[in-house]
Amino acid sequence: MRPLQTPIAITGTGACCNLGSDQESLKTALRTGSGSDFTRMELAEQYSARCLLAGVYPDDLSDETLGTDRRAGRFMGRASRIAMAAARLAIAQADVDPKRIAVVFGSGAGDVDTHMDIQSRLEKTGTMRRIKPTVIPRIMSSTVSANLVNALGATGPSVSAAAACAGGAWHLAIAAMLLETGHADIVLAGGVECWDPHFHAGFDSMRAYNSTDNDSPARASRPYAADRAGFIMAEGAGAVVLERAEDAVARGAAIRGRLLGWGMSSDGSGDMVAPDPQGPIRAMRQAIAHAGLTPDVIEYVNTHGTSTPAGDVAEVRALREVFGAPVPYSSTKSTTGHTISAAGSLEAIFTWWMLEGGWLAPSVNAAPIDPELHDFPPVLEPTDSNLTVALSNSFGFGGTNVSLVLGRA
Repeated sequence: MRPLQTPIAITGTGACCNLGSDQESLKTALRTGSGSDFTRMELAEQYSARCLLAGVYPDDLSDETLGTDRRAGRFMGRASRIAMAAARLAIAQADVDPKRIAVVFGSGAGDVDTHMDIQSRLEKTGTMRRIKPTVIPRIMSSTVSANLVNALGATGPSVSAAAACAGGAWHLAIAAMLLETGHADIVLAGGVECWDPHFHAGFDSMRAYNSTDNDSPARASRPYAADRAGFIMAEGAGAVVLERAEDAVARGAAIRGRLLGWGMSSDGSGDMVAPDPQGPIRAMRQAIAHAGLTPDVIEYVNTHGTSTPAGDVAEVRALREVFGAPVPYSSTKSTTGHTISAAGSLEAIFTWWMLEGGWLAPSVNAAPIDPELHDFPPVLEPTDSNLTVALSNSFGFGGTNVSLVLGRA
């Protein structure tokens, strides 16, 4: 694999999650290891779910707050609105004209609330003639990118890719490819997810969720802890503005960070949901090679680390294989929960914040750690670190793996 030929700059970021959208407050929560604000979901209780918790985005998503006119707002479901909140932050920081951008942004599904509303109306009325004409733009799989383009007036190419929990990271890689090939000059990229009862029911049935800590929400998400019991799904969106570095410099933009390289792989193990360390190993090695680096240069890894018993250990086994000696790592999902398709972009933003600010986010609630990790432990306490290069991992069902190498501005 040849190293990346076109330096990619990050000129804007916007993060929204269960802790809100105030960027300085989010940085403080991550840096100090506070937060983990999870909500007891009424519908989960109503339908007798094992896990009753989720991370809910708490801020206003009205047309007025989002700066969206009512005509465009008719087509926007909750995921598109959370994505728009993050996009506005990123675009404002990058100081770019939205009309110039390409959009590579998506979620794990179309707007499920709209699907449920359609079914309810069909059952109540007995006719398809009472269905609202705005439903298709809400339920199509490209609803997020389409709504962002429509509401922002963007004229560049747009696409939503589906890659399960690796979707947000895939979107950043695709955006960089568009820049490298000259098909776009400025790209808004990222991922988003919102809570819905279908998502919740599926993961709850799989027993992927933590069902033992409904009365202890502050400790419910605990990657690498010896007694970890599953993940907590959470809403969120991460939006990133990417440009070719030379273009960003030419227009006088402040560069917030760099995307140095990326690697993608599939496990190929024949198992849809069981983690296989070999896939992540290939993705990490490809990413490091694409960045023109060697593993010893990587100073920190923001791991996928969802808090599942099998997944956390499988990833650390992959880290052992790639790095040999222990490397500082932690999972910011201990603070935000697992934001599914938003995770890859949201956690890349968190990692850029660490690179920019000189600190490492600890894995909250991880002590006492899994005995297998005693000689390869995660970061457990708030830590200052003069980082220059880091890795961010995202792994999805179906064995879809993406690793991003990120650099300080």
